[in-house]
Amino acid sequence: MASLLRRAISRSAAPMMNVNKAPTPLPLARSFATTKAASPETPLMHYTSTQQATSSINHRIFYVNVVAMVLVYDLGSAMLDI
Repeated sequence: MASLLRRAISRSAAPMMNVNKAPTPLPLARSFATTKAASPETPLMHYTSTQQATSSINHRIFYVNVVAMVLVYDLGSAMLDI
């Protein structure tokens, strides 16, 4: 059993050892994203929100604030025994 395993490993490893890859030459200057933008999204520095986006964010933040206020009130009244 062990000899079969050794023979299978030596057969599969032999072709890999014979492959000699030439090192790729490094470019003098990197040319990253010269033809198009790296990502299609609008960068945050150039982003201007629409009225709908602003309303949506404010709507979500309102409910987070309501939950936080209820939690603070509940914890405070439990600690103070009011």
